[in-house]
Amino acid sequence: MAKKDINNLVSQLQNGNIEVFDDIYYLTKDIVYYSIFIILKDYQLSEDIMQDTYLKALSKIHSYKRKAHFKSWIVTIAKNLAINEFNKRKREMLVDISENEYILGTTPSTVENEILINQIFTVLSGEEKEIVILHIVGDLKHREIAKLLNKPLGTITWAYNKAIKKLQNQI
Repeated sequence: MAKKDINNLVSQLQNGNIEVFDDIYYLTKDIVYYSIFIILKDYQLSEDIMQDTYLKALSKIHSYKRKAHFKSWIVTIAKNLAINEFNKRKREMLVDISENEYILGTTPSTVENEILINQIFTVLSGEEKEIVILHIVGDLKHREIAKLLNKPLGTITWAYNKAIKKLQNQI
């Protein structure tokens, strides 16, 4: 769906038409989930934070301005909630990151996406994972990713190209 279409759906939601929420959810669920999963690396916790993300987005939908792409806006909410949860859990218990496995679970996705995500998690660094997922799964442009991550456009483009070459070498 084009950017215009999602903006139209968001406008309808801002005007009180809650029926369009399902369409917005299906257009953004993959990018929201994987943005959270990159941070938390926990399937069920990522699902919980994803629900919190949509609840918060619904409660703050009137503060959304069309200057930013809606996917960037909702991913920012998701990342902030995931980081807060990560920090909370880090304080609660000591976590051995090397013991965590990257398990995708049963989140609805195409087989190709699951294979790509598995490759991404095993081959790429943290920032490279985020950039590739935001671009491929989230369908965000490099310019939007640069703004979202607060990095120069050239850095994002370079990191994306480097990540793709790493993936090509593994495949």
